[in-house]
Amino acid sequence: MYDNVPATLPREFFYNLSKLQGSMAKNLIKCVADRNTGLKSGNIVNIRLPIGALLDLRSMALWFKVKTTGTNPTFPTRYSSSFIKRMSISINNVVIQTIEDYALLYNLMADHTNKDRTKSIGGDWCDNSVFWSEGTSAGSAPVAISGANSMLASTTNLTAQQFKINNFLGFLGSTTTPIIPTDRMGEVVLSLTLAQEYEVLGGSAEATATTYSGNAYELDDFYLTCEALSFSDDSYYNSIGSKDLMYGFSDYIVTKFATTTKTAGINCTTYVSANSIDWIAGTAVVQQTAPSTMLAYGSNGDGASANVINVYKYLSDPVTYVNNNGTSPTSGDGFFGVEAMVRDLQAIQTGQFSINNKQLNYAPLNPYEIFQNNLCALGYEGIDASKNGLIDTCLSIFHYFKYYGAQFQSLSLIDKDQFNISGLSSAGSSCSINWSVKFNSSATYDITPIVIAKLSKVLHVKSGRNISVE
Repeated sequence: MYDNVPATLPREFFYNLSKLQGSMAKNLIKCVADRNTGLKSGNIVNIRLPIGALLDLRSMALWFKVKTTGTNPTFPTRYSSSFIKRMSISINNVVIQTIEDYALLYNLMADHTNKDRTKSIGGDWCDNSVFWSEGTSAGSAPVAISGANSMLASTTNLTAQQFKINNFLGFLGSTTTPIIPTDRMGEVVLSLTLAQEYEVLGGSAEATATTYSGNAYELDDFYLTCEALSFSDDSYYNSIGSKDLMYGFSDYIVTKFATTTKTAGINCTTYVSANSIDWIAGTAVVQQTAPSTMLAYGSNGDGASANVINVYKYLSDPVTYVNNNGTSPTSGDGFFGVEAMVRDLQAIQTGQFSINNKQLNYAPLNPYEIFQNNLCALGYEGIDASKNGLIDTCLSIFHYFKYYGAQFQSLSLIDKDQFNISGLSSAGSSCSINWSVKFNSSATYDITPIVIAKLSKVLHVKSGRNISVE
């Protein structure tokens, strides 16, 4: 292809296309869930992908409409993925992945990658601080667009709000080959368990609203869309033949421990057996049992417009809108999420990971060292020169550990081009992972420690739809 092209010329001068072979067709298909209306918390919904299709997972999206009910109105926390408590994927009746506490994990990772809000206006629900609407189009001029702060006392329950999920953790969002042939794999089933009300619903700022125990949500019109490809030329199909198709992907193990207090600190141990552990992370949540007021500035008081703000106003003057209006509670700021999604490591003094009783750092790390270690573990060493970063409402290291806190520890160096896995291997025998944290705090409220292990795995699809994972 490069005959007679001097090597000194840049690649723009190279003729990469040798010939056009056949043609390709691309269609958007729709897969309806086995239960697509009246879905409530705790329900399990299954979606079966068509057999005999060539599917591009990068285009996959889940769609559903949300209705909330209750005497005191509630609305969903940030991120549409917060409705998913558990995600499981099976291929030809073999479960290749199960992620527990998916919503919490997604919130943790999304807050560390900061998807631009302009890319989430189509139902991703990254910003729940403003409700936008417009009237019926009529007459000789465009109709006006209206916006209202979500925390106002006048906020009502949702009726049929469109939501969409188009970013996934695990196999659907990380496989090294995002185009999958289901004729070779067999039936691919996505199984989702829906989150509890307190994990996703938060109330507006109403002076008369003290409890939300009777609030609930309902999902309707639940379906999946994905692009399906086909070729008139047989080259692709002949090339894969009966080969062992291998797909590298990320998996996560989420382990919750018994509650503790910040006065006592955290000291918990879990055991993991895997071929490659890429990183481990620790965080903590405050256990909830029922929905409460959405955590944001303005949640104290009567929900009047003078007290309630949105994310954009918060960012315009975060010093004025620090903590919350009123004196109790002192949490809020620009979090705009439910209390169940707060990762509370406030007042952390030191943190240390150990594997098989061997400390991974020279000494327990202080908060600033922990944050630097997090940047390295997540690959953001050049964060000061990049547009990517943490969620924009995380304005200081104090905000970070109060609302978004975690301690990450990298265990790998992965070649993203070739997917050469070089994470810690504990195959054959489990390794013990210990997380020890001390707080400079006399706080007596309970926190629940959580340890997360990110794994690299390989899916094998062999002849005869023989499925295995290593």
